Amino acid sequence: MATLYQCRMATAEQLRRVISPSSTSTRYVRAELGKLARAGLVGAVRRRGAPRTKVWFLTRAGAVATEASPEILARPYRMTAATAAGPLQGHALAVTELLTTLEAHDHAALLDCQVEVSHGQGNAQDPTGSSSRSMVITDAVIRLQPSAVDGGVPPVLFVELDRATTSAHRLADKLHAYDRYRRHRHAASRASSPSSWRTRYPTSERWFPPVLVVITGPPQRAARRMDLVWNQLKQTYGNGLSSGEVAVAAVSHAVLLDRLARPGGLTAPIWTPLNPHAPATPVALPDLHAAARPPERT
Repeated sequence: MATLYQCRMATAEQLRRVISPSSTSTRYVRAELGKLARAGLVGAVRRRGAPRTKVWFLTRAGAVATEASPEILARPYRMTAATAAGPLQGHALAVTELLTTLEAHDHAALLDCQVEVSHGQGNAQDPTGSSSRSMVITDAVIRLQPSAVDGGVPPVLFVELDRATTSAHRLADKLHAYDRYRRHRHAASRASSPSSWRTRYPTSERWFPPVLVVITGPPQRAARRMDLVWNQLKQTYGNGLSSGEVAVAAVSHAVLLDRLARPGGLTAPIWTPLNPHAPATPVALPDLHAAARPPERT
């Protein structure tokens, strides 16, 4: 139930990956889900495009019961059958696929991750004078295991799951919203007040958490999508994310999941920087901020 609470919805196979990783069958997971369904704690709908596959979610009663655990950070949203069966389903399942894969390969503990995280809330103003209501909602915030951090990977990652269902312009706008969040402070009148992100994600890292755009579909389609977003950033914002403080990179979902199954998967050079001033050469996560920095003027 905790896994469903964190992910919002999942298939039996995705749950097996977390609950019974040594098994090759979903029989045990499906049996347990059946018991929970009879108790009114979980519900199921058919997967869009694959009606023989069930997608499971917590009912209101299941969410309330799960929140009684001290390991769970309670959140206000509740899943319904209508929402689980609607257009949100494909996006949510893709996020679940990423999170359960990270857990399966010991890169991140699912209970340490969050989905649909609002950033920049409050009454203060950011340095541009815009209300902090112009926040960014992150598809997934991933907190990595110490073993991954020891390998040079930043301890916190922001993930945008892109299914190419919106325009490249809209995605570029969202990437710039991360820069507004980076500059947002708790008190607009006090330059010495701490940055909102440093208070929320206290780490020893110097840089803002990398923003990773994970594009679903084959690598060829992902590359075209990367080009569209890169050009949109360049055309709309001149030098784009010119400060280099927000390191943005993209990779296809297929490539990422394939690499995560290999040793050193998180440190593989598979991320293509989307910052217009950065070379379009794939880099590893430990090198992403350096690659995204603008060239020094001589």
